[in-house]
Parts: sequence; structure tokens; C-alpha cells
Amino acid sequence: MQYIEQPKGPGTAYRFRMKAPQSLRGTPNPWAEGKSIGTWIIRSMAGERHLPSAKKLRDIYLAEVRKLEIEYRARHRFSLEKAELWANALRNDRDATLVRDLVYDEAERAPESDRRAFLKVATATTLPLSKAREQYLEAREPGNPYGNKPLGKTSANEVVTAVNYLCAFMDTTPDALFLDEITPELVSNFQHEFLPAQTSKKTSRPLTPATTEKLITMLRGLWRWALARRKVKLEANPFNRPDDDVPRVKKQNEPKRDQFKPEETRKVLAAVAQGDRLGDLFRLGLVTGARVTEIAKVSVAGTKEDGSVFLIAGGKSENAKRVVPVPTVAQPIVQRLRAAALEGEHDRLFHAFPINAATGTAKSASKAFTGLRRKVLGRETDERLAFHSLRHTWKTLSRRAGLSIDDAHDLGGWAGVRRTSDPYDHGLNEKELAAAQEKVASLLEKEGFLEGF
Repeated sequence: MQYIEQPKGPGTAYRFRMKAPQSLRGTPNPWAEGKSIGTWIIRSMAGERHLPSAKKLRDIYLAEVRKLEIEYRARHRFSLEKAELWANALRNDRDATLVRDLVYDEAERAPESDRRAFLKVATATTLPLSKAREQYLEAREPGNPYGNKPLGKTSANEVVTAVNYLCAFMDTTPDALFLDEITPELVSNFQHEFLPAQTSKKTSRPLTPATTEKLITMLRGLWRWALARRKVKLEANPFNRPDDDVPRVKKQNEPKRDQFKPEETRKVLAAVAQGDRLGDLFRLGLVTGARVTEIAKVSVAGTKEDGSVFLIAGGKSENAKRVVPVPTVAQPIVQRLRAAALEGEHDRLFHAFPINAATGTAKSASKAFTGLRRKVLGRETDERLAFHSLRHTWKTLSRRAGLSIDDAHDLGGWAGVRRTSDPYDHGLNEKELAAAQEKVASLLEKEGFLEGF
């Protein structure tokens, strides 16, 4: 019997079972909340054991599937993807007038709710912001096939944030806002009136001029891409800064991050012993100069059993990928963390600090260290010290220990000065890097930074 079965054998309840049409697979399942339609559509018949009654239910269920197919085809026919195909035909076909007439005929058949968006995209004038954002981020993702410079996770998130602010300003959604609807006048109001009045979710304070400028820069990049790829017909990028704009205030001199003093590292070391996750994190940051997220991401596979080395697979810049020698004084820490991670079947040494999926950073580790620093050294160090100050400390001591600037950059993952000889210089080997690292550790110990290590 087609589409009917008794899964528990003769005399038991019937159920509906049908191989899902290809067009419906992966679409939302109206008969199972929160799930998608898979290979099979299976529905209960509420314990029905009477075959004639089960056949009637089967016919009803089958009719519902066919209705769903028709609805899907209608929706897909007037989707933005279909509209883009019409737009490509309009751009490339020799008889553009004929294609345009066909586009308008097709738009007349579209449901009223879809007609405006379909027509704007199909006539090759523009894209909705939701589609443009999706395509732009795809074009700028790492490893993209277009040769475009990739956006980091943070920058990609800032594009999404900027789009959300723009939609809030226009009081609409990304699906209903089109690229060609944004004018320089709107951008001016958005930048100078709307954004400064918004409150940051992160700081609970009004957006700073620097943040506002960053959001405008992200949107300028999106529109630049859209104009270059003929996704919108505009005379110029509405987010470009006017040539005759008023002079902008120079960035104020804010307190800069400083290096730790020996007495400060001694206080922190005394407050958190080895074996404490923050104590281990601080100690490795102090003797290697690695960033907090870099250390938090170190994997078991990226370490040696003797604790002499850990691998940083990538990070803030291209130079961040490197092998970091661990000084002798800190190797027992890496050995212990590695053994504990293996025993607990964890991938990372600092698995206790989760990695933020959206940004790829260890915000929890930074936040935990901030709390420790304030407790031990006081809130007055807020503007001067952070975990990143350990990089300042390490870099300063590396110079005084006699390391060349290039060797310090290799160990710390900084971008060096570009030279024509760079392709021929492959740097120090692992043994030489380890010796250089030991020089820095020796000076740290000599000057009292490692007391209580």
C-alpha cells in the first residue's frame, strides 16, 4: 500500500510514510516544530488500525504535502535568487527590452508582498541590504576565490552591527531596505545625529566618535563593493566623506598601556599560585609576551610533551602564526596543563576559558584578569595596565636583553619592517629562538619580575 505502513507489524497502528519531494528537503517541517523536512515525511495516524480509515487519512496527508509543494514553488519562483537570475539576463541579453517586458510580466504574477523586492532586484537596479550583506561577507571571507582581502571575525561582526544600526535608523529590516535608498543626506543624519545618540551595549555609554567612524567605514566598504560589482546603480558612494566637510578633531591623547613594574608582577604572582588558571595564564604571558587569546587557544596537539614549545596557529595578524619557545622556568606549567588536558580529553590547555564563537577571542580570560588586577593592584591601574601590558613588558626586556628587533618580532608575532631582502631571510631556527627566549627570561628574573614565579 503506497504511503501507508504498519511499522510494528500486522494488527498494529498505521502511519503515513512518504519519500519527501526533493524541493521540500531542508525546508521547515510544518508537522514537527523546530525541525526541517528530511529524506522521509513520516506522520502518525493517532493509533488508527482500520485500513479504510487509514487510507482516508493518507489521502488527506498526501494532499497537504502536494499543497506545500505548490506553495514552495510559488515562493521560490519570486525569490531574490530568481530575481537575480532575471537581472543577469537583463544585463547580458542583447534584447534587453524583451527581457524587461518579461520581468514586468513575471512581477505582475508575484504575490503583492514579494512584488516590490522582486521587481527592484530583477530590473538590475539594486539589492536588499540583507542580500548585499550576505554576498559582501562571502566575498570577503578568508580563502574567498575572488582574491579579496579577507575580513577578520571582529570586522565581519562590525559590518553586521553597522547594518543593524542603519536599519534601526531607517525603521525597517534588512530585507526591506535597498541599497539605492540610501542617500548622502540620510548618511549625514545617520552619522551625525542618530549614531551619537545610541548607547553601546558593551559599555552602556553613548557611542564614541571613533566607534561611529568605524561603523561608517564598514558601510562605506559594503557600498564600495556593491558599486564595483554593479549591484546598485548610484552616481557615488553615499558613505564617502564630503570633500568640503568641516575639519575633524584630532584624536585626543588618551592614557597608553604601560609595562608592568617588577613590584606589580610580584604582587600578582603572590596572589595567584601555579595551578590556578589565572596564575598559569599570567606566568606564560609574562615570560613569552603572547597575547591572552593566543595562550587561551593553545592546543594539546600544538605543544611538546616536555613543555618546551607551543604553537600559535594564527591570530590578530599574519605574523601571529608562530612557534613560541617556553623558557625553562615555565616548562613545568605547560607539562602539567598538557597532562591534565589529555586526562580530561580536552583539546586546549586552557579549556576553562571558553572561546567566544562570534569573535574567536578569549573574552572571559581578559575579564577574569581585569578582576584580579583590580583586586591586587587597584582600580587606579585601569587606564595603565591590562593583560596586553605583558607584551609591552616582554618587548622592552627583549631589547634590553640584546635581541635584535627582527628576532623579537619573530618571537612575539609582530609585523616587522618590510625589506626587499625579506624573501631570502628565513629567521632563526627553533634552537636559536629558544636561546633568545631564555635571554629574556634571565633578565626578567634578574630584575625581580619573576620573584614568586
